[in-house]
Amino acid sequence: MRKHIVLITNILIIVVVVAGFIAIEYGFISFYRQQTREQAQNAVVVTGVDVSSQISNVSTTQRVASQMIASDLFLKQWIKTETPNPDDNKDIQVLYDYLKEYKNVLGYDTVFFVSDETGNYYYQDGLNKIISPLDDFDSWYYNFVDLDEPYDIEIDRDETQEYAVNLFVNCRVEDENGNLLGVAGTAQEVGEIEEYITRMQDAMGVEIMIVNNGNAMNSFSGSTDHYKDVSEASKILGIPEMVLTSTDFGNDDYIWLDNIHCMTVKHNTDLNWNVIVVKDITQILNGYKKLVFYAILLLIAVLVVFITVATVLLTKMNRMSIEHENTDDLTGLFNNRIFRQKYTESLRKHRDNISLFMIDVDDFKKYNDQMGHLYGNGVLKLVSTLLLQTVGDSGIVGRWGGDEFIGIMYMNSQRAADLLRQLQKDLDDAETKMPVRISGGVTGVRHGDTIEAAIDRADVGLYESKNAGKGTVTVHDVQVYIEN
Repeated sequence: MRKHIVLITNILIIVVVVAGFIAIEYGFISFYRQQTREQAQNAVVVTGVDVSSQISNVSTTQRVASQMIASDLFLKQWIKTETPNPDDNKDIQVLYDYLKEYKNVLGYDTVFFVSDETGNYYYQDGLNKIISPLDDFDSWYYNFVDLDEPYDIEIDRDETQEYAVNLFVNCRVEDENGNLLGVAGTAQEVGEIEEYITRMQDAMGVEIMIVNNGNAMNSFSGSTDHYKDVSEASKILGIPEMVLTSTDFGNDDYIWLDNIHCMTVKHNTDLNWNVIVVKDITQILNGYKKLVFYAILLLIAVLVVFITVATVLLTKMNRMSIEHENTDDLTGLFNNRIFRQKYTESLRKHRDNISLFMIDVDDFKKYNDQMGHLYGNGVLKLVSTLLLQTVGDSGIVGRWGGDEFIGIMYMNSQRAADLLRQLQKDLDDAETKMPVRISGGVTGVRHGDTIEAAIDRADVGLYESKNAGKGTVTVHDVQVYIEN
C-alpha cells in the first residue's frame, strides 16, 4: 500500500509541476512577444538611421568631387572655346585630359561633362554622344535641368561603361550670371553601398530597400539588390507608394504592417532617397515557441527520470561499464572492441592512404622477470605515451592486448613506417633502466578490407621485423599479381 501511495504522490507532483510550468511558459510568451516587438522597432529605426548615414558618407565625397568639377574655372573657360563638332576644336584633347586626370586621381569609373549649348556628352575617353530630347536614355539630363537643383544623385546605366549600373552625381555648371552651361559629374559602381547594405541586412536580420524620392527621373527602370523602383517596392511590400515616398513618418518612426512586420522609412535629404527597413519577427516568435515546447519536453523528461530512478541508475552503471570496457586502464588507449569500431569509421571517412600497424614490445617478459611487473607496466605506459605523440592527429591508437599495440594512420604505409621508426629513436632517448625496443608491421589498407585481413598482413610484417633482429618496423602491403 505504501508503494502505491508513493507512486500516487509522485504522479500528483508531476501533474502540479507540469501544469504550473505550462502556465508560466505561456505567460512568458506574451512577455517575449512584447520584447520582440520592441526589439524589432529599435532594429528598423537604428538600421534606417545607420544606412542613411553610411550612404551619405559614401556619396558625400563623390558629390563634393562633382561639385568641384562643376565650379572649376578651367572648365568654364574651356566651354567658351567649344565648337559643335569636337574635331574642329583644337583644345578638345585638353578637355579629355582634364576629365581623365580627375578620373585617375579620384578613382571614379566615369567623369563627364554635357554641354547645354551643343548637347555634346564628353567623358574622359572622348565624345560619348550628342544627347537628344527624343532619346529616352537622355531623359536624365532634361529632367535634371527642369528640376532646377544644384545637384542630384541617382542610379542609372552608364553608356560609357557597357551600361553598368552606376551611382551618378550630376551638378549644374553655371556662368557668373547663373546661366546654365551644362552638367558635369562623376559615376561609380554601386557595389560599395550595396555591400554595406547587405552586411547590415544580414547583421540586423532585416530587409532593406532604397527608392528615389525627389531626384530627376531617368530611363533606368530596373533594380539592384537593394535599389528599387517605387512601384516595384510597393508590390514587394504590399504598401502604397505614397507611404514609401513619405518624408515624415510620425513620432514613432515606425509602423506595424501586420502583427509580424515592422517598417520604417528614413528620408535622406542629401541624396533625396528613402531608406526602407522591414523586420519580420515570425522566425523569432517561432523560436520562442520552440523553446517553450522543448522546455516542456525537458521538464517531462526530467520528471520521468525522477520517477524512474532505478532505470537511471542502471543506465548510468551500464554507461560506466561500457566506458570501462572500451578503455584500457593501464594505458588509457582504446581497447580491442572500440578499436574495431574506429577502424570501420576510419575506413569510411578516409578512403585513400590508410595504413594499419601492429607493434610489439620486444622481449617484454624480461622486464617483468628482472624488474617486476610494476616496471613492466611502466614500459607499457611509456610506449603508449610516445606512440600517441608519434601518431598525433594523423590516426588512432589502441592496445590490442598484452604488450601489443595497434593503430591506424591516415597516410601510406611507407610514411607510417618511417614515423614508427622514429618512435624507436624516441624510446632509445628515453631514460629507462633497461633499453626498450619495439618491432612493428605496417600494411596499407584498401577500401573493403576487413580488420582481420589488415591485421594478418601487419602481423606478417611484425614477424618479419622479429626475424630481422627486432627493433625495427617492416612494411607488408598487398601483393598485386597481373596475369600475362
